[in-house]
Amino acid sequence: MMTLKEKLAEEVLALLSNSNEALMINEISKGVKIKSDSEEYEVLKSAISELIKNKLITKSARRRYMLKLEHVTNLIEAKITIKQERGSIHTDNPKFPNIIIKRKNFNTALNGDTVSVRLLSFKKGDRHQGEVVEVMERNHSLFAGKVDIDGNLAYLIPDDHHIYVDFLIPEKHLNGAKSGDKVTVKFLNWKDPHKSPQVEVIQILGQSGNPNTEYDSIIEEFDLPANFPDEVNEEAHSIPEKVLKSEISKRLDLRKDLIITIDPIDAKDFDDALSLKILDNGNYEVGIHIADVSHYVTENSALDIEARFRGNSVYLVDRVIPMLPEQLSNNICSLKPNVDRLAFSVIVEIGIRGAIKDYKIKKTIINSKRRYNYDEVLDILNNEEGDNLELLQKLNNLAKTLRKNRFKEGGIEFETTEVKFILDENKNPVDVKLKKATDATELVEEFMLLANKLVAQHIKVMSKANKSASLLPYLYRIHDRPESNTLSEAVKFIGNLVSKIYKKKDLSSKEINDLLHEFKGTPEEDIVSKVLIRSLPKAIYSQVNFGHFGLGFSDYTHFTSPIRRYADLVVHRLIMEYEAGNLKQDRIEYLRAFCSSVGRSTSSMEKLAQEAERASIKLTQAIMCKGLVGQEYDGIVSGVQSYGLFVLLSDIYSEGLLHIKDMNDDYYVFDEQNLSLLGKRSKKVYKLGSKIRIKIAKVNIDKRLIDFKISNKS
Repeated sequence: MMTLKEKLAEEVLALLSNSNEALMINEISKGVKIKSDSEEYEVLKSAISELIKNKLITKSARRRYMLKLEHVTNLIEAKITIKQERGSIHTDNPKFPNIIIKRKNFNTALNGDTVSVRLLSFKKGDRHQGEVVEVMERNHSLFAGKVDIDGNLAYLIPDDHHIYVDFLIPEKHLNGAKSGDKVTVKFLNWKDPHKSPQVEVIQILGQSGNPNTEYDSIIEEFDLPANFPDEVNEEAHSIPEKVLKSEISKRLDLRKDLIITIDPIDAKDFDDALSLKILDNGNYEVGIHIADVSHYVTENSALDIEARFRGNSVYLVDRVIPMLPEQLSNNICSLKPNVDRLAFSVIVEIGIRGAIKDYKIKKTIINSKRRYNYDEVLDILNNEEGDNLELLQKLNNLAKTLRKNRFKEGGIEFETTEVKFILDENKNPVDVKLKKATDATELVEEFMLLANKLVAQHIKVMSKANKSASLLPYLYRIHDRPESNTLSEAVKFIGNLVSKIYKKKDLSSKEINDLLHEFKGTPEEDIVSKVLIRSLPKAIYSQVNFGHFGLGFSDYTHFTSPIRRYADLVVHRLIMEYEAGNLKQDRIEYLRAFCSSVGRSTSSMEKLAQEAERASIKLTQAIMCKGLVGQEYDGIVSGVQSYGLFVLLSDIYSEGLLHIKDMNDDYYVFDEQNLSLLGKRSKKVYKLGSKIRIKIAKVNIDKRLIDFKISNKS
């Protein structure tokens, strides 16, 4: 006969099996109908202890009990992301893809650290709660920030807004730093979450607030490699600048062709060029010529290993952190005018309506006849006069045809803008311009997209030529479909915005494009575009091809920028190796693993570069606004949160926060569903795209933050 203890043990197991979260003992006692003041309560506690001893259930640090299922109690190792003092990790387990971690459960973890996490509760949806058990690996050993000395205590106030604590600097580790200095510190230790982490000053960058110092701190904050190792520079300078005659004979010689480059006015590395001919059958032959970096940067050389480590060039407001030394990027590999250069060319036959008739990929030698910047090309096209007018017009008309066809087939037509700052000799921003797409930029973009698409498709041809049963290893640029829930929320918001009902929840790229066209030229155009962009995942590099949702391509890679992207360099090498043939199975397996690894590392470095570039822009905006405190501007609401509005200033393109507590003309309530703030008395609504008059109230250059107050005229 079953004892009471055994009976209660079975009931506890059944209760926890049917619960979506961990339970406290009083919740368990209620669930099995045992009163806390009864004799049976002690038997219940004994039964629970026995279940823990037998590893059937587990007890968390918060005195909560849960079923010790293998998929719940195993510790999860992942990187933690911390924003607004709330942590999260993403897992590959579909039962708990996202785990939320409250600050009290960080256990000394900092943003980006690799941590071991234990689930505290598991609920339906993606709001599972967890706690950090241990920090396995620190993301950063170096941090940048400002020294603040108060009496006998010195602290580092970190620049990185993701860091939720200040660091203690022991006096012996100040190393000459004074209050107000911007410094780089080395992480020492942090064992007790109730105390401050300790660091040591290793470099004094300068006085906080000085533009030179602040820009330098971004290099330290993101651990960007400012200089190349000596062996890399030596290898770069050992390469002869002049093309060897022995190499010319191996290539298709296009030096007599009219080939041009079109780049930004301040570009120094020219990695693509264009040419166009009319064939006897009336079709176009377009040459898309890309710098042959792979000829100079060979596999596993010092240059290659460094380029792989960097992943890409990083374009900050005040400088470029190049992937390759300038001797290569700005000189030997760059397709400069009137000098012979080695290229990898995609030569495409295109019908007058944009149909691709044929293509070939060849190693070439070229000699660019003219270097244009985008503004020059736009002037020639608009004024219908200038050097090589006919060539530019034909390229432009064909690019427009290709673009039109691409959107018909499912490419998404997002309008993109870029902010360009002009700095003086002291790195103070003196002007800012908004760069939008033009016929000149779209001309180049369309042919680069075409080359990338054809090169991606070419793996099928090469795999067949090598008699491979499956596709040979390759590196794709993929853009996955958005999650249905995320996209349906975006579509629902757009419907609320214009009082329309959009019934479809899972849109194709073509349907998204149709939706964008519906709002073309309307006041809601920018808002709709921004909301839809936010609903889409980020494009990444992968050895597995899922297609590119945003472009509407089933096959896509990166081939056209090998001077500044390592992925493109890898693709160049793969094409050469596969075209040569004679592949061994062990080499194929190596390349498969290599492409998988490079896909992960380059995607990670691309994300880091984007974060550094955003920080650089935020810093420049803060420096620009520092001297404008008290002045009023018109702005557009660019973001809505429960704590206030993010506003983009229309004249100087700087973004800051209007905190809800400073909106003193009314009491505002956050409407999460419609992403808006609603005034209780006035019924005034602020949402994405709303116009607002604000005053610059406060600027914190160290944190790169701008605070606004609402204008009385708003």
